[in-house]
Amino acid sequence: MYKVKANDHAGRALIFACGTADQALEKTWELAGRGFKDISVADPRGQEMKAAAFERAMDLEA
Repeated sequence: MYKVKANDHAGRALIFACGTADQALEKTWELAGRGFKDISVADPRGQEMKAAAFERAMDLEA
């Protein structure tokens, strides 16, 4: 399970569970579009990275 973490407008930390990497990527885009800050993704092994680094790791151009 992937976990997407972000801070809302009031500064509260929220965590969203996503079953796949694609779902996690879509959630990061949704949260960024809604103005959330400090968005990061933790993979099933627990390795955490910022949303931009996660997007690059997904290699969307392939």
